[in-house]
Amino acid sequence: MNRCNAKSNSQRASDLSSNHTAPPLVLLHGLRSTPREFGLIALPLRNRGIELITPRIDGYSLDDNLARTSWRQWLAAASVAIAKTVPPGRPVVLGGLCAGGLLAATLALDAPRPVAGLVLMSATFDFDGWGQTRWRHLRRIGYAMGLDRWIRVAERDPFGVKNQKIRAWVAREMKERAGSAAGPSTLPLWAIREVDRLKNHVSARLHRLTPRTLMLHARDDEVCTLASAQRSLNALAAADKRLVVLENCYHMVTIDNDRHRVIDELCRFSATMRPSTAASHAVINPSLMRSLHVQHAE
Repeated sequence: MNRCNAKSNSQRASDLSSNHTAPPLVLLHGLRSTPREFGLIALPLRNRGIELITPRIDGYSLDDNLARTSWRQWLAAASVAIAKTVPPGRPVVLGGLCAGGLLAATLALDAPRPVAGLVLMSATFDFDGWGQTRWRHLRRIGYAMGLDRWIRVAERDPFGVKNQKIRAWVAREMKERAGSAAGPSTLPLWAIREVDRLKNHVSARLHRLTPRTLMLHARDDEVCTLASAQRSLNALAAADKRLVVLENCYHMVTIDNDRHRVIDELCRFSATMRPSTAASHAVINPSLMRSLHVQHAE
């Protein structure tokens, strides 16, 4: 037992030393959700020396405002949120979960130079997972008829979670309130339409994405198949890219069985971002942030 504790303390000290000068890790949560999606990994990451930033994003995060917003507005709001916590010109590792991964990739694309690193966790490059209803293709008819303004799609079992105890906890939360640690209890169809537009925008530009990339994806992801994730990774222009396949979880990798593996991989990836490599990459520069802010205001 003492040997285990000694090993754990040694590993923590090593992580703290390795990550002391690493860029901050900015993680963007999933669609219409909250930073609670990172609640089970946030403290362990910070204890291991990661400077973690998990912003709320106006018009994208879950709130009481029912106003419709576009993916471009989400992008602008995410840029503003990052600017509030990270000084202009300081490199960051940008990442996200689900649609947050698509947002992170788009921010990296639209920067004049790439961010220090990109982390894609369960990124929804397609809605082709085993848990998707066979009626999912009919959503496009709803888009065409303008019904996306009125329709809401309820989340359903397994809620992206393989662990039965955590799944039961998430199910109780969704029954009692609008949101949970796994995301909202329902999604407006217009927001899903904006994710479709966002993923189309990103997918057509993957050949321009050059930052070092870490992709974390569950083999049994019920939203987006591993095959779709692999195809997207293969299309990336990045010379340094790696896929970590998680074997014991579903879509919500940050709260499910493999979250400890997620923590380890994020720490390892951040530790490789030494000042010599990160300093040559800009975050999103001030002029880009101002232009996105103007778009958001419009």
